[in-house]
Amino acid sequence: MISTVLVKKIASVVRHTIVAVCLMIAIADFSTNTLAGDPCKNIQDLDDRADCYAEQIEKKEEEYQSTSSKLEQIRATKNEISQKINDLLNQLNVTQAEIDDLQDEITKVKTQLDEINAKLTDRKDSLAEKISLRNKVLRTYAKRHLLNDIETLLASNPLGLTGFQFATLSQAFNAAVTDETVKIISGLNSEIDTYEKDKAEGEKLKKELEETQNEFLAVKSRLDARKNTAQSELRDVTAKETTYQNRLQNLEKEISELSEKQQSILKQKYGDEYGSVGDYEPPSAKTPDPPFKPAYAAFSYGAYTHYKGMSQYGAKGRAEAGKNYKEIIKFYYKTDVKEQSDFPDKLCVEGYGNMDFQKYLYGIAEMPSDWPEEALKAQAIAARSYAYRYYKKGSCICTTQNCQVFSKSKSENPPSRWKKAVDDTKDKIVSNDVVAYYSSTTGGYIENVGWDTYGSWPGNAYEKKAGSPWFYKAWYTKSYSSNDNCDHPHPWLSEKEMADILNAYVVWNKGTNSERDHISPVTTSCWGGDPYSMDEMAEKADKYGEKYSKVTSVDVDISNGGYTSKVILDTDKGTVTLSGDTFKTVFNLRAPGYIAIRSRLFDLEKRN
Repeated sequence: MISTVLVKKIASVVRHTIVAVCLMIAIADFSTNTLAGDPCKNIQDLDDRADCYAEQIEKKEEEYQSTSSKLEQIRATKNEISQKINDLLNQLNVTQAEIDDLQDEITKVKTQLDEINAKLTDRKDSLAEKISLRNKVLRTYAKRHLLNDIETLLASNPLGLTGFQFATLSQAFNAAVTDETVKIISGLNSEIDTYEKDKAEGEKLKKELEETQNEFLAVKSRLDARKNTAQSELRDVTAKETTYQNRLQNLEKEISELSEKQQSILKQKYGDEYGSVGDYEPPSAKTPDPPFKPAYAAFSYGAYTHYKGMSQYGAKGRAEAGKNYKEIIKFYYKTDVKEQSDFPDKLCVEGYGNMDFQKYLYGIAEMPSDWPEEALKAQAIAARSYAYRYYKKGSCICTTQNCQVFSKSKSENPPSRWKKAVDDTKDKIVSNDVVAYYSSTTGGYIENVGWDTYGSWPGNAYEKKAGSPWFYKAWYTKSYSSNDNCDHPHPWLSEKEMADILNAYVVWNKGTNSERDHISPVTTSCWGGDPYSMDEMAEKADKYGEKYSKVTSVDVDISNGGYTSKVILDTDKGTVTLSGDTFKTVFNLRAPGYIAIRSRLFDLEKRN
């Protein structure tokens, strides 16, 4: 019997022999390839050479083993790029730098993929050698001559072993050869399979990256188109703003040329009493029914306002709709709330000297304390921001609506809900150095913000939702709380009175300065002056070929810029279209009593 030690020794010799033989076959068959150039070829001892080649192959495999993980990293990067492209589509102000950064990322990924593809190509060449080697081993193994059992028993051998001993040794040798051959073939098959998977993944990624590149270019094209559209819209808006500013300048010039009496009339009828809500919410008022029909009235959207910053009634409506104070500030000021660390201990307040800053805020009488908490917080932040800007200018802040309404008694004993709103927002102001303007009611439109609605204007305006008494109001009393109506206890005008307004418009546009001086209310008991009677105004208009006897219907055009751009009147002489701004001025100069249009955004109604 052959000992176990002898069998193991034989198996070890067989393994080294097979590896050496396989490598020698590779060297002989591929003398011009990469293996032939390996420094291992000069090693004479077969075992040492086999170990050298095994080490070289292991190093080569280590070079490729990270390919799959690199491909996974590239796929993750490619997915991130795709997500960024989708994010860009949701932006309106994508910068060129962002676009360039994304293009750089795509270029880097393509470079990495090209490097991996180059390595995969190199690996393909190496695998071709190994595949050939595998096939040679298989052919050699299949062709080698094996003795049958009888030949083995009868065969002579140089070792001097008996037939049975030699058969046992031969069986051990065959088993070793078979085991090593299977290992070599299995390893090669595994490497070939990995290569094929990585190659397929690489090609798939390359195709996806090309698609991503095309998608990126398409997005860039769409963003460029949107940018061009936005720039075009900006130019249009700028042109409209310039036109509007020019129109205002012309009106201001025309008004400055009016008589002192006429300027006084316009100042009172435009009104400046309701810049903000005040500490107590005013009661609502119902427009009285017309005492005759047909009847016409002018309804103002909002009262006196600068159309800047926060609408207080809008903030109330938004709070009632579930918006928090940060969302309210974000909408009206187009920026966020931030913590400010350099608040002064004292603030200069006109009439009171230096006051504790927090105590001053307790006395802000700009919003009823029973309003929603989030609206109160928004008001507290706006008031604090406004006062802080005054402090930075080095000025004393006034205590009227020209700055912020302040009540000393309220500051001494602030209502709990208002005090809490001030305390809960301590040190918070509107960011980006925004001057936090605000007013009671803007009519649903604010400069640099747009329409303040949760749907279509005017029905879904937040100010209307909040119940502002000034959102849509026909003015005919001296002030909101006053009952003084100059003996004209309603806002309604007859067909003849509306025709008188139109005739006054003709005289305003075509008359002499002397004739324009007579455009004032016929109710001289309240206004004084020397107005033309309605018949005299008709005669003057007739002199310029545009006399009107009655108005039969009214309509207006509302600009998307938040003002009434045109007034359309059907008359006994056909349809007449007037400038909204000039109509408002002439209407306020000529309408009887305290009937007035108090907003640049207004409507005309007819009731039969």
